[in-house]
Amino acid sequence: MGDLEFLEINNGDKCDKIIVFIHGWRGNKESFRSISSLVKIKNTKWLFPQAPYELDKEDDRYSWAFKNKDGSFETKQTVDLLNQFLKEHVLSVVDSRKVFFIGFSQGATVCYDFILQLKYPWGGVFPAAGFKRNLNEKFTIHPNQIKTPIIIGHGLKDEIIPIKLSENIYKELKQNKSNVYFERFNGGHKISIN
Repeated sequence: MGDLEFLEINNGDKCDKIIVFIHGWRGNKESFRSISSLVKIKNTKWLFPQAPYELDKEDDRYSWAFKNKDGSFETKQTVDLLNQFLKEHVLSVVDSRKVFFIGFSQGATVCYDFILQLKYPWGGVFPAAGFKRNLNEKFTIHPNQIKTPIIIGHGLKDEIIPIKLSENIYKELKQNKSNVYFERFNGGHKISIN
C-alpha cells in the first residue's frame, strides 16, 4: 500500500502543535502550502497530506475518493493511509488536543466522514466549503468529539458547493450539542484568509 505523501513545514524550533491541512478534489500536497507562511503561528508543524487516488498524472491532481459503478464511493485507501499517517506523523509527536485540522471542499468531507469519527479529542477542526458524502443519513460524530471546537466556514457566493450543505451539517451538529460554530464569509469556493 505504501505511505501517504505529505509536505511538512515547521514554524519555529520546537513543535508544540500540529495543523493538518487536507486539500480538496484535484488538489495535491502543494495546494495550500502558502497558508503556512500567511498564517504565522509559532512552534507549529504544518502537514499537508496528499490524497492517494491519482486523477491526472501530468497535472499532479488527486482525490480522496472515487465513485464506483454502483454509485458508492471508494475511500478504503484514504482511510487506511490517513490512519497510518496520523499514528506515525501526528499522534506520535503531540497529544491529540494539540492537533488542528483544516479541510477544504472534499478535504472538509474527509473531516466530516473520517476525522470527526475518530476517538481522539482534537484541538479543533475547520471544514470549509464542504459537504457530507451521504446526504440522506443523519450526521453524527464520535462522542469524544462533542467538545472539539468545530468551525464550519463557507463562502456566501460558492457556486461549486452550495452553502446550504454546510448549514445543514451545522444544524445537525448543534442538535447533537456539539461545540460548533458557523462562519459565513464573502467569497466563492475558496477559503478566506480573514
